[in-house]
Amino acid sequence: MMLGALRRDPAWLTLALMALGLLGIFLLWPLVGMLGKSLVEPDGSLGLGGYLRFFSEAAYRDVFFNTLILGFAVTITSMAVGGSLALVVARCKFPFVGLVTALPLITLVVPDVVVAAAWVLILGKQGWVNALLAPLGVELPSLYSWWGLVYVMTLNNYVFAFVAVLVGLKSMDRNLEEAALSLGRPAGRVLVGVTLPLLMPSIFAGALVVFTHVIGSFGVPAILGARTPVLAVKAYNEFVSEMGGNPQMQTTMASVLVFLGAGLLLIQKFVVERRQFQMESGRSPIALTVHGWRSIMASAAVLGVVALSLLPAAVVVVTAFTPSVGPVLRYGGFTLAHLQHALVRAPEPLYNSLFLASVATACGVLFSIASAYLIVKRKSALTHVLDVLVMLPLTIAGTVLGIALINAFNSGWLVLTGSWLVMALAYFLRRMPTSVRAAMGPLHNLKDSIEEASMSLGVSPLRSFFRVVLPVIGPSAVAAAVLMWVTTLSELSATVVLYFGGMNTMPIEIFQQIDSGRMALACAYSLVLLATIFIPLALARWIFRLKVGTIE
Repeated sequence: MMLGALRRDPAWLTLALMALGLLGIFLLWPLVGMLGKSLVEPDGSLGLGGYLRFFSEAAYRDVFFNTLILGFAVTITSMAVGGSLALVVARCKFPFVGLVTALPLITLVVPDVVVAAAWVLILGKQGWVNALLAPLGVELPSLYSWWGLVYVMTLNNYVFAFVAVLVGLKSMDRNLEEAALSLGRPAGRVLVGVTLPLLMPSIFAGALVVFTHVIGSFGVPAILGARTPVLAVKAYNEFVSEMGGNPQMQTTMASVLVFLGAGLLLIQKFVVERRQFQMESGRSPIALTVHGWRSIMASAAVLGVVALSLLPAAVVVVTAFTPSVGPVLRYGGFTLAHLQHALVRAPEPLYNSLFLASVATACGVLFSIASAYLIVKRKSALTHVLDVLVMLPLTIAGTVLGIALINAFNSGWLVLTGSWLVMALAYFLRRMPTSVRAAMGPLHNLKDSIEEASMSLGVSPLRSFFRVVLPVIGPSAVAAAVLMWVTTLSELSATVVLYFGGMNTMPIEIFQQIDSGRMALACAYSLVLLATIFIPLALARWIFRLKVGTIE
């Protein structure tokens, strides 16, 4: 029972044990060690002093509630924006509706630190909008506040809700809605009484993804949240200030973030498991063509959302070529000096990002293909544990993972802190779950009888895998590799904890330039980063015909 189908296949059994051992050493051990250190008092005894201090001191308690409020607020607004957009797109045909297929490409791969910097230039105190409103004596409320955080993070996260709800709507059986309408129920009551209950699993899944992303986000709160500190940023500040001292409070805050993510995951599973519906596939509701004012309103909504999503990238491009004197930008002029600095005078961050992303992607793709095959085609108790461990990093904030890795590999038999290996390891762990899921998709559709026929002809299991299985999952694996590579290039939250002198990456360099007030240089590095991300995506899509980063 424990080994299942692996019992007859020593090669795959060995790979399964190796995968579990790898995740046990480099994922579970750091997390367990971090949770254990949160229970170690300054005098070396065990106790809950760290947690008692966390919930008794106002500074820590406020950070906890700020994180919860921000998480719930952005989740609600993201579900409202993304869910409404998905409903309109799934059920209606109108001009420009095809533009939404590019929304994931636009929003998911643009680093959040770039988005935050761009919105500072647009809506900040010295930003474009305030400059236009100044002659009228009007000034926008400060972006460095609750509304600024919620606004920017909503634009950064609504696409998760959009994709989850859209997939739920597309997979729905239209017979149920048609039956309700044929009984004379008005469309509004069908939406509330039939469609919404069927969508609840997708809604909860989207809400969980948004919430975990928000509470673990570092870039936007670090730039805009000076007045409203949150756990991810506070844990990083505590880690920096207490380096070499008692690590109890930074491990306590990191542990609280893990408990929050894991708790929400359990609640989501509890709710969703009670709302499973069996529906006939392939009969999704037909989109209706809308005309007149409804078509105009729907097109305006889509264009508005796409424009707001593209605006940060456009601002980055303009500012990268704008002359500056210190922090003062002189719009209307043109210079290549900032790009020359990013590409010629100080290109090390670009080289470091490319190197680390390549190493993490190569390891991640090999691990993902093997793990996906084991989970789908060699089911057993071992591979079930592997499935759970593979998904675990999705609930862990990057800052938390960085702190856990440093605590685990700062001393002892394996020292990785202060080397590029620990950074590549963090990237591998952060991006590997999506690659595994991408490789699992086509494996579910591959009949076992095809592989069994190959083996019955005397071909070994491993050779059958390379000759029968790998060609089937190859396109998905390549697409997952490209997506893993480009999203690794923009990773900041774990990097900010793990990087060291000489290993600045592009997001770190952008963050430091913003922190120093050199927005033009920050935008130049951002432009280089965007080009580094979008050129491989363009090659993958238009040359190799891979559907990477879209919802087609």
